[in-house]
Amino acid sequence: MGAYKSTKSILVHDILEQMPDGMFTLDTNLTIQYANPAFYRLLNLTSEELIGTPITDWLEDLNILSSCMADITQNGYCNDQETVFKRKDGSLVHISKNVQALYDEQNTMHTILVSVRDLTSLHELNRELLEAKAKQDCYASDLQNIIEERTNELTHRLLHNALTGLPNRLKLLDDIETSNVPHAMILLNIDSFNELNTFYGHGIGDELLCVLATALLELSKRWDEVIIYKLPVDEYVILISGEFSLSQIEVFVDDLSHWMSGNIFTIQNQQISLSMTMGVALSDASEEQNLLLRADMALKRAKKMRRNYIVYDELFHIKEDYEKNLLWIKRLRSAIEEDRIVPFYQPIVNAETLKIEKYEALVRIIEEDGSVISPIHFLTISKKVKLYHRITMIMIDKVFDTLKMNPDRVCSINLSIEDINDTVMYEYIIQKVQQFSGSHQVIFEVLESEGIENYDVVNSFIQEVKKYGVQIALDDFGAGYSNFAYITKLDIDYIKIDGSIIRDINTNPISQLITETIIEFATKLNIKTVAEFVCSEEVYNYLKPFRLDSMQGYYFGEPSSSMNG
Repeated sequence: MGAYKSTKSILVHDILEQMPDGMFTLDTNLTIQYANPAFYRLLNLTSEELIGTPITDWLEDLNILSSCMADITQNGYCNDQETVFKRKDGSLVHISKNVQALYDEQNTMHTILVSVRDLTSLHELNRELLEAKAKQDCYASDLQNIIEERTNELTHRLLHNALTGLPNRLKLLDDIETSNVPHAMILLNIDSFNELNTFYGHGIGDELLCVLATALLELSKRWDEVIIYKLPVDEYVILISGEFSLSQIEVFVDDLSHWMSGNIFTIQNQQISLSMTMGVALSDASEEQNLLLRADMALKRAKKMRRNYIVYDELFHIKEDYEKNLLWIKRLRSAIEEDRIVPFYQPIVNAETLKIEKYEALVRIIEEDGSVISPIHFLTISKKVKLYHRITMIMIDKVFDTLKMNPDRVCSINLSIEDINDTVMYEYIIQKVQQFSGSHQVIFEVLESEGIENYDVVNSFIQEVKKYGVQIALDDFGAGYSNFAYITKLDIDYIKIDGSIIRDINTNPISQLITETIIEFATKLNIKTVAEFVCSEEVYNYLKPFRLDSMQGYYFGEPSSSMNG
């Protein structure tokens, strides 16, 4: 029996001596009684330097020791506690320790057994990671500042007329939409401005537009809440906000008309007289949506009747629109019932090789006589009569069927925020993606301009479909009131640069700046870019040096009923 104990003791001693982790014991006075070689190596000490010394000599933070002893007193152990030892040379060693109290037969503690594991390298790694993160955060902050500055610059450019500095049509629509007060809108058109440009030259024409802008700003000071906007070519808008009567507005318009007819502008020693035609529309806070449209209708009627101005009246078009809408509702319902809603596929080519790498599915109606109707004629009406989601479902079904027969093709499908926000539609899309084995062939294009600020819903949708290999494109980016924050908040694969920017990029410096900025920003985020509406060889040649991934437009191929590339 004695030999067994002796053998057992030798075995335990050998185990302790060979253990890679440090082991040591303390008496109740916290004096080191024993330590294995691993612990000596950990502190770079000899047994003579360590044995018999208080453990407090080698601890950096005695508060940790106090906490550990409190646990031992209460529970008899202290596990997974991190602490810091200090070597003789002052260097620190981070360790994780497990502590167990040993008791005699009278349940009196006589020894404390401690096992330690070196965490110094892990702490060093954490330190390096924290430093790297701090650098990354600094870079991200700098990048965010650059993005904000560039976004502010682009936003100002997008919302203001470059020639006159006045806010433009986009800003007008945004101001109307975000306001909750009544408005009077006066839409002014310079009569025969094209002839003036031809006769005097564009230089004088541009200067005349600027001088007129300044004059309108001065004239409008009689009202407290007035903003002057510059619309394309030869039109301006005077937007009056607040409480007013029709008679007050008519007096102002009469004065404006008389001032214009009696004024002569001197531009580069040329004396030029102008006349203007105006359309006026009034609304309360609940009727803002079509205010510009109504003012434009009044302007057209005034032109037709050769009057200085006309105030919009509902009788102008209500019967005509009513009959037109009823006709389109009937045609749309027939097209759905007779399965004449179809996808047309437009090729998207690789920007370097010009080979077709994917398609975009565009909705069309095939009329009974075989003619093809584009969505501009029916999508808006489909939303009003609650057929819009049905059209989206048809498109998804038919595109998926086409992709099943063409497993080597990739195709994008347009989704609106209305589709994603609709619970039934949301579930339908998810179910279709789950059941389709070729989901990796699918790209969903989400319109950037359609209330995408509802990040939670959109992000949830994106993350769900991406589980099945679907990719996401942000469509029409750069149109309207774009926000670069969308790109960083949504897990997207492609940015499609809006056609309104691309179509004149070879001649428009602002379009060039916007495109360069979008590509640069997307490249840094590893997001691919697609230029839409590449409509001519001139546009294509200008885009060639850009770091685009793909291009799309009639220059490469018109939409057709099959993936024939």
